[in-house]
Amino acid sequence: MSSSFNTPSRRKPLFPGPSTTPAGPPPSHLSFTQVSTTPAGPPPKSSFFSSHNAANNTFGSRRGAAGATPAHRGRGFVVPSSSPPGIDEDDEDEEEEEEEDEEMEVVIEEKCAFMSSILSAPRGLKRSRNGAVREQVGSDYASIARSVTSHAPSTTGLTEPDEMLLQQETILARLESSKNTGEASEALTRLWAQYSDPTTREGKLGPEAEDGVSKAVYLASLLLQLHHPHLQQQPSKPQPRKKNENETTTLPRALLNWLDEHHTPFPDEFPAISTASPSPAAHDRFWDTIYASLVRGRFSQAIDLLRHAGWENAYTAEEDSQEEGYTEKQLDNIEEVAERAARLLESCPVITGGDGDWDIKGPAWTVFRLRVRRAVRELEEFAGSSGEEDGEEGVGSGKRRNVFSLSAATKKAESRVPWSVYTNLKLCYDILLGRAEEIVDASQDWLEASIYITAWWDGEDTSPSLSSRSTLGESRSGLRKSITASQAREVDLSPLAAYRRRLGDAFTFVTDTEEALFLPETVEGVQVGLGCVLTGGVGSVVQLLRGWSLPVAVAVVEVGATAGWLPGGEGGLGGGWSGMDLMVLSHNGPAGGVEGLEKEGVRDEVLGEYAELLAAKDVLRVGQVGGGVGGTEREGWELAVAVLGRMDDQSEGERRVGELLGGIEVLGDSGRVDRILEACGGLGLEGRGRGVAERFADSLLASPDTAEVMRNVGTALMYLSRARCGEKISETLGLLVALCLIHSAAYPAREEMDGRLAGLVGKERSTLVELARKDGEAAELLASRLSGYATLRRFYELRDQDVLPDLGNGQKLRPLERAREAAGALMAVLGSASDCIRGGLYDPEAEGVVPVDCVLVLLGEALVLLGQGKRVFSKEQVLGMMRVVEDFETVTSRVRENGGGLLDASLASYRESGDGGGMGRMGKSGSGFGGSSWDMLAESTMVVASAEGMGKVERGWDWRRGVDELGVEAGAKEVVAMVRVALAREVARGWGGGLNW
Repeated sequence: MSSSFNTPSRRKPLFPGPSTTPAGPPPSHLSFTQVSTTPAGPPPKSSFFSSHNAANNTFGSRRGAAGATPAHRGRGFVVPSSSPPGIDEDDEDEEEEEEEDEEMEVVIEEKCAFMSSILSAPRGLKRSRNGAVREQVGSDYASIARSVTSHAPSTTGLTEPDEMLLQQETILARLESSKNTGEASEALTRLWAQYSDPTTREGKLGPEAEDGVSKAVYLASLLLQLHHPHLQQQPSKPQPRKKNENETTTLPRALLNWLDEHHTPFPDEFPAISTASPSPAAHDRFWDTIYASLVRGRFSQAIDLLRHAGWENAYTAEEDSQEEGYTEKQLDNIEEVAERAARLLESCPVITGGDGDWDIKGPAWTVFRLRVRRAVRELEEFAGSSGEEDGEEGVGSGKRRNVFSLSAATKKAESRVPWSVYTNLKLCYDILLGRAEEIVDASQDWLEASIYITAWWDGEDTSPSLSSRSTLGESRSGLRKSITASQAREVDLSPLAAYRRRLGDAFTFVTDTEEALFLPETVEGVQVGLGCVLTGGVGSVVQLLRGWSLPVAVAVVEVGATAGWLPGGEGGLGGGWSGMDLMVLSHNGPAGGVEGLEKEGVRDEVLGEYAELLAAKDVLRVGQVGGGVGGTEREGWELAVAVLGRMDDQSEGERRVGELLGGIEVLGDSGRVDRILEACGGLGLEGRGRGVAERFADSLLASPDTAEVMRNVGTALMYLSRARCGEKISETLGLLVALCLIHSAAYPAREEMDGRLAGLVGKERSTLVELARKDGEAAELLASRLSGYATLRRFYELRDQDVLPDLGNGQKLRPLERAREAAGALMAVLGSASDCIRGGLYDPEAEGVVPVDCVLVLLGEALVLLGQGKRVFSKEQVLGMMRVVEDFETVTSRVRENGGGLLDASLASYRESGDGGGMGRMGKSGSGFGGSSWDMLAESTMVVASAEGMGKVERGWDWRRGVDELGVEAGAKEVVAMVRVALAREVARGWGGGLNW
């Protein structure tokens, strides 16, 4: 469109008092154009519009008194001081018109030059309105943010509700496994909405609530939208659309949705305007509401207002010098152009695109903008007609009048559409085309202006729409470039990155002004944070979030690290944090907010701080725990371990997990140990969990109360296996085997065993099955070392089958069959115990699951089964037993002495129990026990049995009875001799045919 046909201003005087202009009050529109007619110079500064004069303003933006509408900054139409000229124009009028045209062309060229330079310049360079390079805005706000965080108090605890912390941790854990940052971002913003207040401060930016969570959510939700667009919830009055699960939310739609949820400094006036009496158009904020509906994407509201305006009562009639209202002909023309505008909006892709096409840069919107430009031309043609033909040349007529030869005042006077309606419709069309200057005029503040310019961008890197006005030729040229360009646009290849760049440029453009309303207040942390968000200062935003709500900061860090846009990782520190900044601020300590960023990165520093605060909490609860339904309870250390497990520096994370777990009390709490093992296993920190399991098992076995140890020995074995402590498992099982041999019975008795030990040695092996579900490797380790003890218990149970109640191990065997099976179990245990002394040479590396110290007592147990009337031992078993006797006799003395000590303890236990009748050592010392470790073990168990009132142990037989009846102090030498004799007789009978060998 030609610059000679610019839209005049539509504003009334802000101050209707006496004018300083000698000839009379200045034209109404000049109160806002900063163009004065005062001969001596510009009027006092207070006569210009500023944010201090916006008390009665509907939107709080650059609007005049009630009834005024937006105007184009610096481009007000200058009305001549005399009356409009007649049809015959003289030379003076022509010169005046030429000067006006030249001035407007200069304005257009300057603005086009600015926008061209801002799009072609390196990212982040701020330029003034004439295109000159200015200081970078992003670094300014990063510096301010550092100043804010350096003076902020350090975080002392977590004030967020337990429910929020637990639900957020669930979302982040799912993010860790799925890497779906879009889903996580949407879930986080929905969660935060439940624990924050999004109500906007009236007439200002930021949340009304003063709590840190609301402030943090305000910034974090916008930052996540810029990187992972999503809809927090359906708008209050959405366009008809069906939610598609596979639909991808575009960034323009996400930004407008964010404004609806978080930035409403004034209530939506559509309900009041649409029902105003006598008609909507009679309301002085009628056009303001249409603008707000358009920039917010609420096209149905704008359509409704245009179609049901009630133009006969329009308040703008007075502006158009129609004191009695518009004439019938004017009303017909207004309704004609308004209906055309409504139909144009109905063709918008948001309404016609099924589910709603919000791809503003896409082909559907390109076609729509073509329709908008055509509508502009048709409006110009219709409004520029002389009216002599009584409307025969309607809207869309192919016959175009040469309106450009008329002066601006003449055009206004001869326009077929009232000038205020015409200019407001033109502004609506400019908004739809995404022109920056017009969008700024329709915005309430700098935040809205920046987001609107970004949301309604057509995607062209050299789009003419960013200039306030452009000629028709420029528009067509830009359109041809967008359609025929052979090289793909950045916004098509990387749309989110292109939109973020556009947002930074828009913020630079909007805030390049002297008007306070369009400048962020740097004393407010929220506005500083918004400046950092819009300019890409992620690192600075994170520092601000840490001071308000550390959990929210953690969530942003986790999403950013997973998606790759968090500073401090591969992308560098970002956000204005330079190496010089870090060097200077490193002297300020943690309060500076940057200590450790360069070494550990933002993520590790934030996660470490958060984990410390979580570990300080005892228990986090959700719902009713215990007697309630649906309750959840987790200890603080559980969440802390999960958080530390996500650190980038794995070695540092593991070290801190170890320190944390080392300070947890686990005595007597197997459930806590299970949770620690599960948490560590899920994070790949099994080593740290095993250390806790070993510490817990040691605490169970270290009790001075032998009875208590026996009651927990099964549990201890299970946790030793989970700690992979094979040697300690062997030692514990070896102790149990020795106790069985000392008492010549299954020890502890079945009715005295703890449940887990019973599950280890029972037929079903339930404890092993349970352990295998949690830790298969641990179950395999324990089963391989458990066989010796379990087999020895089987021997004693077979021996005592006649005197003990049914143990549930199946049908009772006949005596001979039972004796043979018992002999087989005994030989299996004896073979394991003697594996390490084959050939009379002791090899500790070959030691089996049964200690070698048990060999001599096991030989004693075999005495009863030798020399029976019918064969009990097979030939191979008898010969194998002979080999064991020879190996034991020739092995080193230390092994023989240890075996003899266990034998003595077993015989002493028999005599102390009252079963023995011989003198033995009791006749000498008054006590049947000696001073060896085996004797002390036997004595302690005897004391426990006496204290708990255990009765006499029933046995099928007891080999010690025969030895005791010898009446002498029998020992290892005597037992070996007795075994030799018994074996010799067995061999003789076998070879002589007495046995069925």
